[in-house]
Amino acid sequence: MKPVTKKSLLYFMILMLLTLILFGCTNKTDPEGNPPEEPLPLEEQLEPEQEPESEPEPPTEPNPLTGEPLGDNRYLIAIMVNNAPKARPQTGLINADLVYEMEMEGGLTRFLAFYYGNLPEDVGSVRSARPYPLMLAKEWDAYYAHVGGSVDAYAKIKEWSIKAIDDMKGHPGFWVNPKEVRPHNTYLNLKRALMGKKDNGVFHDWVFEKPTDESPDYREIRFSYDQFTKPSYVFSEEDNLYWRFINGEPHLDFVTEEQIKTRNLVVQYAKHKNLNDKDQHIEINLVGEGKAEYFLGGKYQEGTWRKKDYKAPTEYLDKNGKPIVFVEGKTWVQVVRDDREVKKQ
Repeated sequence: MKPVTKKSLLYFMILMLLTLILFGCTNKTDPEGNPPEEPLPLEEQLEPEQEPESEPEPPTEPNPLTGEPLGDNRYLIAIMVNNAPKARPQTGLINADLVYEMEMEGGLTRFLAFYYGNLPEDVGSVRSARPYPLMLAKEWDAYYAHVGGSVDAYAKIKEWSIKAIDDMKGHPGFWVNPKEVRPHNTYLNLKRALMGKKDNGVFHDWVFEKPTDESPDYREIRFSYDQFTKPSYVFSEEDNLYWRFINGEPHLDFVTEEQIKTRNLVVQYAKHKNLNDKDQHIEINLVGEGKAEYFLGGKYQEGTWRKKDYKAPTEYLDKNGKPIVFVEGKTWVQVVRDDREVKKQ
């Protein structure tokens, strides 16, 4: 038998050490002597992917006419809406963001109704153009929809580069209701009228605040244009809106049969002049300045209005000469003669 050499002993010790290491790695037990657990499958060892946190939605762009969230439409259009007794109730007037009511020949009034953001399907009936409503359409850079117009109005449309949409020129969008009689039967489909148009609008820097639940300064406002047109407004504390009446009856929308309401009511006093022509046309001086009264979400203020020229914005100022702050919502502007009495209670 050969003697064990130092080299053989070293190989034996290395072999035993490797055996112990291999046995320890494959037969490890916990302190209580339990058998080792099976390793988890690879897909279970990977940490699950965490869903990314949703980003907050960007703030909705406000409608510059109302301060409320803006819809998808980016066309500003002003429509000359009929207010003769046979034209009531109107279609789509309830949807307007901003409405001016002004006297025409014979003492009757018409509306210049502005729409931006959310458009109704149809508006009407639509009537003819006059020079002084054109100033308002120009200051807002609005498309101006009408059915014909006076000689002076057509001259101003050309001179002031009004973006006119005119039924008499064959522009698309107008349609006639066969159940009604002229001139109270022409309506405008806004989608067809604005198809292919460019975005437009020059917007005033109107500032809006949230409505409050405070009691109103005045609950009723009433006045008269003539025997056929006697508007009034009654403030409702349930929705903080002024509900519109005409000749003592609720002023309704033809399609929805809902009553017209507004958040802001502006009474703009302006000089009126009879032109003494065969059609009894009048002129309203909307350039210059004058007295104004404001009913804003229940709160009352006195102030002034100011307009530098035909294309300048009309400024509505408080008694200190600062721009008024509107309340979020629709606005109706009642342009009346400078000696008209407006009763409020």
